[in-house]
Amino acid sequence: MTIAVRTKTIVQSGGVIEIRSSELTPGAPAEVIVLVDAPDTTGAPQTAMTAADLLESGLVGLWEDRNDIADSVEFARRLRQLAERREGFDDDSA
Repeated sequence: MTIAVRTKTIVQSGGVIEIRSSELTPGAPAEVIVLVDAPDTTGAPQTAMTAADLLESGLVGLWEDRNDIADSVEFARRLRQLAERREGFDDDSA
C-alpha cells in the first residue's frame, strides 16, 4: 500500500529538507518528489491575465501573417496532439 504525505517546509542551508510525519514508518522505502516554488525575480505582484491583457499581449493574431498555415485552428489542434504524444519532437529525453 502506498501512502501520500503532503507537507510545506522551508529548504534549509545546503538544500536540506526535513519531512516529519507519524504516517512514515522507519525503514520503509520511500520515493520523494520535491516541488519548489520559484522566487519571483520581477518584483511585480502575480496576477491573472484578463481578456483585455490577453488582447494587448500580442498573442491574439500571432499567426495571422503566416502563409505556411492554411487553417490555424487545425494547426493548433495538431500541435496539441503532437505534444500530448511527444511525436515529432527531436528531443525525447523528457
